[in-house]
Amino acid sequence: MTAPEVSVIIPTYRSERTIAGSLESLRAQRFADFEAVVVDSSPDAATGRIVRERFPEVRCEHSNRRLLPHDARNRGVELSCGELLVFTDPDVYPHPRWLETLVESHWATGCITVGAIACYGRRWVDIGSHLCKFSTWLPGGRSRSVDNAPTANLLCPRSLFLKIGRFPPEQLLGDTSFSWDARALGHELRFEPRAVVVHDHGQSLRTLLKERYDRGVLFLQLRADRYGNRRPLHLTYLLVSVIPVRLARILALTTARCWHASLLADLARTLPLVALGHAASLAGECRTYAARLAGISETLRS
Repeated sequence: MTAPEVSVIIPTYRSERTIAGSLESLRAQRFADFEAVVVDSSPDAATGRIVRERFPEVRCEHSNRRLLPHDARNRGVELSCGELLVFTDPDVYPHPRWLETLVESHWATGCITVGAIACYGRRWVDIGSHLCKFSTWLPGGRSRSVDNAPTANLLCPRSLFLKIGRFPPEQLLGDTSFSWDARALGHELRFEPRAVVVHDHGQSLRTLLKERYDRGVLFLQLRADRYGNRRPLHLTYLLVSVIPVRLARILALTTARCWHASLLADLARTLPLVALGHAASLAGECRTYAARLAGISETLRS
């Protein structure tokens, strides 16, 4: 049997609320030369049962141990056989021409291809969450280089994926590490705004702010581990985050991206939430900057 051109890899964990919609959207793709691989590490059988009973064409493996998302993605790569690896999530619903556009864009540019992420739902917290987390990859505007490739909508050739070194399995920000490694090796991350998936957040305000704070902590730890504990750099970032110069810059960039995506009205309606989400992330970073600076000072004294 001939291997498909594309393998779509989806990690799941207690994803029974959204997985059927996600896989139904895959069934509706105009591009047909693909396989779907689901790696499920849920503690119960609910997600796996939906996949096996309603989507027999999907390859589904259940892990008895909890896999973090990037560990599950790496396992999905091992199970798959397509030349092009496409990563997405169980809570996104691709547009019908998503795969077709993603693949065409990759072959036209030769780059790692990052697709656009739109928002599912019109609740205030849905829109605010989305603009806080995904403003860089909103649909609309022109194709361009980006510095990060979220695994909600990412295409990478298998050979290049293995060359870069796969996703760090223990990291929740493994796609950020992967993006940094790819760019360090000279590979461009090319954003294709016409390859659209729709993200179903399903978050409350409380869970959003906790997630943003935790991500701030993790991001700073990742950056410090990669680039070293440089006291002047940590102190500078801490100061501009507290003042808050960085928050103003982030909100200015978000406004520009929403303008290109014709979403200024949504931003205006949810601006307090967007600002609060970014402030929570910066607070997580500031806590870690302060802890790192204290640790450096203690080391110098000893």
